[in-house]
Amino acid sequence: MGHEQQEQATVPLRAVVYVRISDDPEGTERGVDRQEADCRAYAEAHGWEVAEVFRENDTSAFKQRTITLPSGERVRRVIRPQFRAMLKHLSDGQAQVMIAYDLDRAVRDPRDLEDLIDAKVLGGFTVRSVTGSLRLDTDSDVAMARVLVAMANKSSADTARRVARAAKQQAIEGAWHGGRVPFGYRAEAGALVIDPVTGPLVVEMYQRVLAGDSLYRIRKDWNARGILTTHGCAWSDRTLKMVLYNPSNKGVREYRPVMPDGSRAKTSKMQVKAAWPAIVDEDTWQQVSDVLDARKKARNFHQPGSGAAVRMYPFSGLIRCSLCGTAMIHRGGVYQCLQPTPGGCTRSIRSAEIERLVEEAVLATFEQITLHPTKHRTSGSDLAARVGLAATLDADRERLARLDDDYYDGLIDKAMWVRQRARIAERIEATRREHTATTPEHAGLSIDVTTVAAEWEGRTPMWQYQAASLILQAVLVHAHPADMMTAVPKRRNESTEEFHVRRDAHRAAVLARRVEFVWRA
Repeated sequence: MGHEQQEQATVPLRAVVYVRISDDPEGTERGVDRQEADCRAYAEAHGWEVAEVFRENDTSAFKQRTITLPSGERVRRVIRPQFRAMLKHLSDGQAQVMIAYDLDRAVRDPRDLEDLIDAKVLGGFTVRSVTGSLRLDTDSDVAMARVLVAMANKSSADTARRVARAAKQQAIEGAWHGGRVPFGYRAEAGALVIDPVTGPLVVEMYQRVLAGDSLYRIRKDWNARGILTTHGCAWSDRTLKMVLYNPSNKGVREYRPVMPDGSRAKTSKMQVKAAWPAIVDEDTWQQVSDVLDARKKARNFHQPGSGAAVRMYPFSGLIRCSLCGTAMIHRGGVYQCLQPTPGGCTRSIRSAEIERLVEEAVLATFEQITLHPTKHRTSGSDLAARVGLAATLDADRERLARLDDDYYDGLIDKAMWVRQRARIAERIEATRREHTATTPEHAGLSIDVTTVAAEWEGRTPMWQYQAASLILQAVLVHAHPADMMTAVPKRRNESTEEFHVRRDAHRAAVLARRVEFVWRA
């Protein structure tokens, strides 16, 4: 018995090593390699066996992102998958010691530190660092760790503010901000110059759009010629539009700062003359932008005589995939979700069945409106009210922009910025909803909702789409129910008529579970 106890006492403790470095743009991983070597030497000196290494290279322990929890709650979190995997590994009792090189390599966010403390209390493991800055053995150790993490977090916030201010100053001076070089340029000594190979291609693209060429024809031609994007990929309509809309091509430096939530501002905060030469003049750039905008508008809203494509199906654009939210495309006899990314969603549904179901639901709703017209008449939508609400929206958006500038310039702290921004954003959203409610959904269409059911037959698909959009926001298509067959086999000795009746009943039951209507309030 004593011999067995002696053997158990000599078994070395199992340790996990966590290494992290914030910036490694070249992907060499030299920093984490050095940290791992020092942590392994520390474990060997203490007689511990390294059982697992959790590496996070080029990963910030400070920057937060907005995520949605399974409960639907939107929260701000530092995203570090390997750190979370390490905590689970330790909580499951698979190791007795955690080793990091330094406290700020392990945690720089107070919430992450509290999660580590909770895991340590529940799992009973030991926490150590090579530099000695991270220990959680006593209440004094925990208190000191909290103080050091708070100081490190503030240091990161100060650095982020200085970097943002420096980026704004670069924008004021029209200097290139670095990063990936725009297509058509190349970097020389930290400045942009026109590339002799891709620069003329950008000019060609602008000229072809002005000559009437579609993006589809340009894309097919360039891909056939072996021309690649700056990422080394084939061209798509989206990447072509990104190049055409890029203000760098007209010699303009745009400033869209990174917001504190980690996202980049959607609208430009500043546009100044750039320090690099323009590939095309400003008039050409603007004309092409106007052409692309007009084409997009023509695709969305067909006007008689405009030359735009005529809508063929009344519910395309309303029928959407419930998984990814993409509008499903009518192809052959089905509506199909075609994601542009490899391995994307390819959900489909028979077009005849869903169109018949949607049409029956829409007409039934319009028939109810015909019977009770007073319940669906718009009230309080006079022009003066809409103009006043629009002016309020513009004023609040201007206040929001000034507030952002004050924060980036260091005139107000983050707490005040968050508090005031939330208040203004909430007011903007409320005003926007009120403005939307007082604006007709399709102004100028002159559709009388009380007579749509009677007029439906014989109307064009565009008119039917516009009428349906007045009451229907979307038709969501869910996956085929797992507990229902995808195909109905014919039974032995079953007549064709009986088989068709049973098959149609099965399809109707499947359709009822797959299709969800989202009506407008």
